[in-house]
Formats: sequence, C-alpha cells, structure tokens
Amino acid sequence: MKKVMFFRPMFYIGGTEIAILSLIRNLQGYEIYVGYTDDTSDNDLLDQYRPYAKVVKIDDNYTGEMDTLVICSPYKSALDIDDKIKRNKTILWFHHFGGRESSIFTDDSFSDVIDEVVAVSETCKKIMLEQDYANKVKGKIKVIYNIIDVKDIIEKSNEEVILDTDHQLTLVSVGRVCYEKGFERQLMLAKLLKKHNIDFKWYIIGGNYYKDVEMEIKIKYEELEDNFVFTGFLNNPYNIIKQCDYLVLLSDNETWGLVLTEAKILGVPCIVTDFEVAYEQILDNETGIILSRDNIESYATKIDQIVNNKKLYKNNLKGFKWSNEKTLKRWAKIL
Repeated sequence: MKKVMFFRPMFYIGGTEIAILSLIRNLQGYEIYVGYTDDTSDNDLLDQYRPYAKVVKIDDNYTGEMDTLVICSPYKSALDIDDKIKRNKTILWFHHFGGRESSIFTDDSFSDVIDEVVAVSETCKKIMLEQDYANKVKGKIKVIYNIIDVKDIIEKSNEEVILDTDHQLTLVSVGRVCYEKGFERQLMLAKLLKKHNIDFKWYIIGGNYYKDVEMEIKIKYEELEDNFVFTGFLNNPYNIIKQCDYLVLLSDNETWGLVLTEAKILGVPCIVTDFEVAYEQILDNETGIILSRDNIESYATKIDQIVNNKKLYKNNLKGFKWSNEKTLKRWAKIL
C-alpha cells in the first residue's frame, strides 16, 4: 500500500484544512499521513484527521519514508522538512498564494524536486503562470478541483439551530477574521444597508490565530453590534448558511472560494467581490452578485438588487449539482 503524507507547517481551520480533510476521507487504498511542524497547530482540528490518517509532528529528530509527499503550503517554511522525508514523488498543492519573498519558489533548488503542481482552479493556474517563477512550474501544473463532501454538508445543514432570521436580509460570512477577507468592505456594505433602512442580521463564522487582529476588526464593528453576530469557529457552519439569504465573501483575492460552492450546494446565493475566480464560481445576477473590490461606493447601486432578487437567485440554484468523481480519478492518477 502506497504511503502518502499531506504536509502543512501549521494546521488552523480554513479552506485548505477543510480541503485536505475532505480528500483524505475519500481516498481509498493508501496509507495516509498528515504532517505538521508548528506546536500552535489546532489540536481539535488535528483530531478530525485521525480517523483517516496518522497525524505526525515532524520535529528535529523525525525521519520518514513516503511514496508521495503532498506539500499543502506555498510558503518557504514548508521546506523545513525537505531533508526529513525521503520520497519518490513531491506534489505541491496550491490553495492560495504567499508573497513572492515568502514563496516556496525563492529556493531554486527545491523547484527541481517538485514533480507535480496541483492548482485548485483554472484561475489559480492562470495566476501561477503570470508569476516570475512561471518557468519553474510550466508544464507541471494540473487543475484539480477540491473534494466537497456533499452528503456531509447536507446532513449537517439539517441539524437544528435557532437563528434570528426575522429580517429583510439574513447574511453569513465564513472564514478567517482578517483584513484580506474583506472585513472593511463588509462594514461599508453594512453601513449602506443601514443607510437604506434595510433591517438585516449578519452572522460572522470564524476566528483568527492572530487574536489582536481579530479583536481590532471586531472593535470596528461595534457601532453595528445589533446587526452582527460573531460566532467564532464552528464545526458546523452549514445549518446557519442554509437559513441565510446570502453567503458573503468580499475578499481581496481567492484561488477557490470553497465556501461559495458549499453555499451553492445548500441553495444559497453568494455576494462576492470581483476576484478572478469569482467568475469561475458565480454567475453575476443569476446565482449571486459580484461587487467591485476597489469601487466600494458602487455598492450603493446594488442594494435594491440584493434585497429584491434573493428569491430569483435561490431559484436559479435549484439544479446545482457537485460531483467528486473526476477529482478522485485525477488524484489517483498523480498519487
């Protein structure tokens, strides 16, 4: 049985960690390991991997042998384990981009040992090929969409939870509480809704391992504290998402908005910013609304559309289906 390790320096709940969990739950015929180095990794999250994989802390004394090492981080800190794990194949799985100065590709020698690069969307591949390291990965990139456990999402969405949904709009955002996820844009949209006398409730699901940043953002929202509910991280966000009118994601950028696909599975339209992959996931004015990242003032022109078209967008999502069959075949081929 082939031995495969999925490595990430630090595990803290986010889209990447969910994608890894969903994949290893569905892989058959492998001896699977999950490796990490950072002591601040979320132990509760690591416990979720243990039914499907051997979870390994890679310290200074660790040495191991794998058939395949899958590196699930774009940062050069992932290189710390290069000489600790002997393997026949190295796959780099790109879920998001680090800054050029912190990228794994700052180490020219390591680029030579990467056999395959998996991008989670066509947009992700396109952006990679536009970078100055493109010559190092050209010809190695394959696009493989994430595994999404539809059955699990639907089952969890049916778990009972009591929400305050007696409003003109009920919104939800899921993800790290950080500036790059667009919290200043969310606040501007909220102020515009308030200015237009729209009665709304907005649930924010997620936290941040940088607690000072999380608190700084929450303080900015205090003026609208009656409209916002910060839940922190939840193991099950789906029973909240299902009851909302929109999933809102106003990020600076995304390589694949996993939560957007999850929302669509539950029949919930999305309000997103115009990062490139948004157009790969959302049909503007059909399955959601795409807003400008830069022209926040333009949001005022979208208020009526947001309030009045929510039922139309929900109806347009009734036929949405997601299949993992091709994804599993592609992973089997490269593993």
